[in-house]
Amino acid sequence: MTSASEFLERLDKILVYRKGEQRAPHKPLYPLYCLASLQHGLPRLQGFQVISNALTESFRQFGPRTETIHPEYPFWRLQHDNLAVVESDGELEYRQSNNDPTKSSLVRAKAVGGLREQDYALLSGNIDLQSITVHKLLDKHFPASIHDEIIRHFNLVLNDPHSKDLTTEKEFRKAVLTAYGNSCALTGFSLKYHGSYLGIEAAHICWPQAGGNDAISNGIAMNTLHRKLFHLGLFTINDKDYTVCISTGALENQTGGLSLKQLHGKSIKLPESVELWPSKKALIWHSRWVFRG
Repeated sequence: MTSASEFLERLDKILVYRKGEQRAPHKPLYPLYCLASLQHGLPRLQGFQVISNALTESFRQFGPRTETIHPEYPFWRLQHDNLAVVESDGELEYRQSNNDPTKSSLVRAKAVGGLREQDYALLSGNIDLQSITVHKLLDKHFPASIHDEIIRHFNLVLNDPHSKDLTTEKEFRKAVLTAYGNSCALTGFSLKYHGSYLGIEAAHICWPQAGGNDAISNGIAMNTLHRKLFHLGLFTINDKDYTVCISTGALENQTGGLSLKQLHGKSIKLPESVELWPSKKALIWHSRWVFRG
């Protein structure tokens, strides 16, 4: 019989595709979709086409910018982590390059997939374990600033606040904010209330989940809104002149409120010490793997 500890251990060992500095959160997004389906009373096993459409949308929002999206990879490969199953009515056709079935053959064979039956039973009705599962996946694969966005995207239900030890994160925030004079590097916003600075956060440039560290040079002080937009890839910082570059989609679709157009091409405020300036290597990573162009 599957235990909660054994399930969480398997979850923690998900093999995520890595190639150099490339990030690939496709696998972690798939169990989040499966968990959301469980919470909303959908069948454990669903057709590949249905799952493919849902995963494609989530990859577009929370995955790296790529020319092609392959939802068939996590659909098939999560089996190798002993967390999912795939069943089909017909014969599957496999690629020669990676031994995965082709997308067309999964559709043709009416393939269905989802959580293992034992794990589904373990999670069913256990909101505590469901919440822990979501937290573990988000903490390991995505920055905290966009956790709420992912939870809302899948319409997940949680019963507890985040219980992660935030000591290291607080130290990073304090160091970065001090380097930037406790003000937003983009707008100059600063608000001190009862001895604390509010509405300003330290934004990791290269995510810790992708190998980024907690050095000051891997952080930029931003107001809360801009940190979220930065981690969602709606703007980046040029590694040559430290100017703000807003994505075309954000420029075209924003209405009302604080105009992003006013920030486009604007130089950010930098720390006094050159050693603390944003790492060019980290900025290149963000531009390549997070920024949505």
